[in-house]
Amino acid sequence: MNRRIATITAAAAVCLSLSGCGLGKAIAGVHEPPAPVTDIASVTPAQAQGIVDRVFTAAGQSRSGSGDVKAARAVAYSGNALTAAVADARLASVAPQVGGNSPAIAPEQPRILALPRGEGFPRVIVVQTVPDKGGLPVLHLVTSPDARTPYRIAESATMLPGSSVRSFTSLASGSRLVTDGKGLAMSPQSLLTDYAKGLSFPAAKVTNPPYTDDRFATQVRAGAAQQASDVSKFASFTQRHTVQPGSVFAIAQNGGGALVFGVLERTDTFTVKKAGSSLTAPKQFTTLVPGKTKLTKQATMRTLEMVVFAVPKGSGQATLVGATEHLVSASGS
Repeated sequence: MNRRIATITAAAAVCLSLSGCGLGKAIAGVHEPPAPVTDIASVTPAQAQGIVDRVFTAAGQSRSGSGDVKAARAVAYSGNALTAAVADARLASVAPQVGGNSPAIAPEQPRILALPRGEGFPRVIVVQTVPDKGGLPVLHLVTSPDARTPYRIAESATMLPGSSVRSFTSLASGSRLVTDGKGLAMSPQSLLTDYAKGLSFPAAKVTNPPYTDDRFATQVRAGAAQQASDVSKFASFTQRHTVQPGSVFAIAQNGGGALVFGVLERTDTFTVKKAGSSLTAPKQFTTLVPGKTKLTKQATMRTLEMVVFAVPKGSGQATLVGATEHLVSASGS
C-alpha cells in the first residue's frame, strides 16, 4: 500500500504573523503538496497474488466449458486476449492454434515476475505460468488501465525453446514502465514496427534490423511463401503485419534493459486471378464464416500475433523470447 505524507497546516495565528501568507513563496513542509511515492509497488505482493488468483481461476473456468463461460472470460481477459480466447473456443474442435490453445494454457500456480511501481496508470503485472501437463512456460501481461477497471490478462505468449527472462526489481519495490525508450537500445514501438515490416510477404527489406532472427519469424515467412506457392495458379497472396494500437508495453529490468510485450495483426489476403477460378476454404475459415466453402473473388484471414522481446540497454539487438498466434476472424466472397 502506498504511503502518503500528511500535510500539516499552520494555525491561523501563525499565518497572520507571516507577511503575505498564502500569496508568497510556499514554506517547506507547510504549503508544499506531498511528493508522489514512486519507489514502492502500486499493490503489495499479497494483493497482487489475490488479483492473479482471481484472474487465472476465471481463465481456467472459461476454458473448462462449465458454468457461465462468457462471464468467466470477461473476468479473465480484456482486449486482444479476449478476442483470442473467444476465437480459440470456436476453433478448438477444428484445429489447435499455433503456439498454444489459449492465452492462459491450463496454468499451474501462476508465478508473479514483476509488479507495477508508482501511482500512475496503466499498471501491469508480469506473470509466468507452466502448462499443467508440461510444455513451455507462458508469459502473461495482466493490466489495469485505470483505477476503476479490474486487472485482466491483456497479452500472453509461449516462451521459445531455450529462451529466458532476466530478473526484475523486487516485488516490494515494483518495476517501472518504460514509456519513452530512454536508456534502451531502441524504442519499443519502433522495434515492433520494424519487426512487423520484416514479417511481411512479399518480403520487405528492413535496414539494420533492431532484432535478431528467430524461429517464429522464420516459420511465419516460410508459411507465407508456401501459401503463395500453393495457390499461385489460381490466386495471388499477400501477408501484412501491423502493430495493434496500445498493445506495446515495456517493463524495466534489473541492470537496465526491458521486457517488451506487443501484439501484431497479420492479414492474409487471397485474390482470385480470373473469372471461373475458385479457392476451397479450409475448415478454420468455414468455422468462422459458415457456408463459405468456395471463394471466387477474395478471402481474408486475420491473426493476432502476441510477442515478447528482451531489449538490451544502450545498444545491441532485441531478442524474441515468446510468441503465440491466434486466428481470430475471416471474410470472403
